[in-house]
Amino acid sequence: MAAGLKNSRMRSKRILILGDPNSPLIWERGQVGHKAGYEIYWYSAPKADSKGLAGAFGPPLSRFSKISALWSPLSLRQTIHRVQPNLIHVHPAYQHVYTFVLSRFKPLILTVMGGDVLPDQFFNGHRKWFIKKLLDAADIITSKSSFLDRALNQIGHYAHKIRRVTWGIDTQEFRPGMNVDFLRRRWNIQTDEFVFFCPRICQPFYNKHITIQAFGQYLRESGGKAKLIVAEFFPDKTYCLQLRKLVSELNLSEQVCFVGEIAREEMSAYFNLSEIMIAAPPSDGMPQSLYEAMACGTFPILGNLPQYQEIVRDGVNGRLVRIGDVEALAEAMRWAAHHSQERKTAALINRQCIVEVANKETQDRFMNAIYDELCEKYSA
Repeated sequence: MAAGLKNSRMRSKRILILGDPNSPLIWERGQVGHKAGYEIYWYSAPKADSKGLAGAFGPPLSRFSKISALWSPLSLRQTIHRVQPNLIHVHPAYQHVYTFVLSRFKPLILTVMGGDVLPDQFFNGHRKWFIKKLLDAADIITSKSSFLDRALNQIGHYAHKIRRVTWGIDTQEFRPGMNVDFLRRRWNIQTDEFVFFCPRICQPFYNKHITIQAFGQYLRESGGKAKLIVAEFFPDKTYCLQLRKLVSELNLSEQVCFVGEIAREEMSAYFNLSEIMIAAPPSDGMPQSLYEAMACGTFPILGNLPQYQEIVRDGVNGRLVRIGDVEALAEAMRWAAHHSQERKTAALINRQCIVEVANKETQDRFMNAIYDELCEKYSA
């Protein structure tokens, strides 16, 4: 397949992206090639909105899942033949039956998200075979952290093709000092109320019930005025109902704000509104929301995972707590709330850290340099 595309690569610069267009992060990452003059094509189910793309493709819909599964690889193969891309970039590592087609294409870039290569999340059962086959086939694997590098190298010998790309954030969009009065009015949050923010996906894995329980304990023991903002990204409806029931049982209905799925353009405002962000799942990659919080000066309280320790030191620029421990989390919340000077110092440290390791402008240049490198290699 690679040899047959050589002439077309000489004529144009085209990238075919495979990824979920409904994920704001994947959608944003898929556009990076525009900055280097690449035409961006997208393959997904459902099809991406073609706005801003050179083309959007996807498998035909079918009521019969078995028929759809058989047809999907052929549909992808036809799309590759039609687009004649210079390279394919896949987000994340698990692509199920598409793996049979993708593993034969060169050059292939694979971006791992975190959970896709961690045994306690997604790298288990039948998925292991598909993920490893695609990792083996990839020319380049992008990884956000040393922790993910180690996870990858436990799967196979990939050190020679791992590249550090944090993807980064827009440090002008995510910055301290924003006016957030509109959010205070929307959620009836007073200026003298201390605000905690729980921004992650609203599913049991992310332990939002632990955060709510710890917040209740914090209020009982501190006696201060505070609000907890709970985001509901990709919600598990049953779990969301359980969280609301828990809030009612703890008599926290006036103190906990369930804010639904926050619009991408408002995330920086929510971090500016909040003094502290909380995230304590039992496993993780390197979440974009942590970069965003740090860039905005929001103090992070996190589960004590080795990947977080790469950029957060307990008691210096954040707090790291035992995962699933309500008392430990409540204690960290009390400590952070009562150490304003430490939070100010942490905000300076964290902002500088993000400027250095997760600046989107710099990371976009890294990614486009990789694109150019592979295009030159395979057009030679």
